[in-house]
Amino acid sequence: MNNKKALALILCICLTFVFLAGCSGSQSTGAGSTSTGSDTNNLETSSEKPVTEIKKGVIVTGKAVDVKEDENTVYQKRITIAPALDFTSMDVQNEAGGTAKSVFFLVFNNLVEYDTMNSKIVSGLAESWEQISDTLWEFKLRQGVKFHDGSDFTAKDVKFTIERGKNQSAAKSKFNTIEEVIIVDDYTVQLKLTAPDNDIIYKLCEANTVMLSSNAFATLPEEEANKIGTGPYKYNEWVQGDYLSLIRFDDYWEGAKKTEEIVIRHIPEASSRLIALQTGEIEICIDPPAVDLHYVAEDKNLVLWQIPSTNIRHIILNLNVEPFNNKLVRQAVAHAINREDLIAIVYEGNATPHYNVMHTISEFYVDVDCPEFNPEKAKALLAEAGYPNGFKTTIYSSSGTVQKAVASVIQAQLKEIGIDVEIQSLETATFNAGVAPGGTYPIAVDGWGGHTIGPDNALRSPFHSDGNINRSNIKDKKVDEMIDAALSTSNYEERAKIYAELQQYLINNCNWIPLAIEQINVGMKAGLQGYELPLGLHHHLRNIYIVEK
Repeated sequence: MNNKKALALILCICLTFVFLAGCSGSQSTGAGSTSTGSDTNNLETSSEKPVTEIKKGVIVTGKAVDVKEDENTVYQKRITIAPALDFTSMDVQNEAGGTAKSVFFLVFNNLVEYDTMNSKIVSGLAESWEQISDTLWEFKLRQGVKFHDGSDFTAKDVKFTIERGKNQSAAKSKFNTIEEVIIVDDYTVQLKLTAPDNDIIYKLCEANTVMLSSNAFATLPEEEANKIGTGPYKYNEWVQGDYLSLIRFDDYWEGAKKTEEIVIRHIPEASSRLIALQTGEIEICIDPPAVDLHYVAEDKNLVLWQIPSTNIRHIILNLNVEPFNNKLVRQAVAHAINREDLIAIVYEGNATPHYNVMHTISEFYVDVDCPEFNPEKAKALLAEAGYPNGFKTTIYSSSGTVQKAVASVIQAQLKEIGIDVEIQSLETATFNAGVAPGGTYPIAVDGWGGHTIGPDNALRSPFHSDGNINRSNIKDKKVDEMIDAALSTSNYEERAKIYAELQQYLINNCNWIPLAIEQINVGMKAGLQGYELPLGLHHHLRNIYIVEK
């Protein structure tokens, strides 16, 4: 691969993410890998539950399982996973939900992929790639790859995927700098950009930029075409609100996986997910209750992973809904937030207070002057805005345990300054539809983990006028101009200066109020192998298996 300056910068950024977020080191062979002697966030553990720090900041508590495999090894046929939120859509280029994106990584492949265990960008459906100029990239495609419908993956599928994605809500922000896809031959494509895009490789690793089958969309209804990928698993059965079944694709280009079926089961209550893990109904429980993590750590049949998250838990204030179109009101809300209390109550201390719209993993993160917790100042701002006695409003959250708990704490804190808040807890699909750009909710509890796709995606998606998750409905010409300028400039210092100004500007605007950087907690069966660190909030589950005998 060409070692040009822009590519070197991208790889540098990847390494920065790895160092700060805790993803450096060598490949782990499985969830049971252990050694001794690391802190576990005050979890009580016995001598039978050794602790290891697999990578910087990633703590695994659990007894090692000695796995021996040969040609006679029998693998467990089905592994069931219970994520925190429901699977809501197969619409690959339009769905932004974290659970759906985890599934997309099972069903599809990207041109290039991010290896979270080894902290580097690796080949996917593209065997190699080269940056020919500031605005031209060339990709050599892997030959012999089959889609689930039996058609061959070729350059025409790359062209189709990108051209279609430029008009789809979740994918367009990743593809919007691609002016043209040039087919050189069946297995060579060039991406011509409208301007230098410092983050293009990041974007091609994202779940909404996986490669689609042009043949499927030409011959099948769109709903069915969205199911056809090149990944190791294919869709089997979906009972919405209950479970999604994926079965192994035996013609997968890397070879068939060891597990025949992966089931994504919807168990909305965290406590119920934990019970299902303890009783053996599921093999992986994502985000068990923070207060109950010690039960996982103390169970000899289970393993607990604690992973620094890229997710910023935050609340969004809808600029299209009164009185949140008034900046003084938004600033009053910001001054009413006590992050330390919220983290103690909701996360049992297993999260970090956060005060910026940019995650600390970004090399462009800067410390900003964030409104401090000051209820008296909040009351004064409300009075100045014309609401001396406060007002009534509604906060929306999804049905996830954490989201509902955050809403309750915000409700109590806003009550202290005279704002009477009603909570509306909605199923995930309903919530996502309600808070989509143009939505009419007043306040919403949300999360954003898109910082792994580069600084442009981190800020463009929620804050640009055309951002695919611009849920606060901010339409600010200055913000748009700064985001666009930062993406295209080839001067690193100038880019850093723009992002620094932008972060302070957005914090002052108070349409998006950061609360905490969350921790991902995953409980799993002790014998489960092949679990890999997630990419942001999106879990990598392709290689999981359990030896049965």
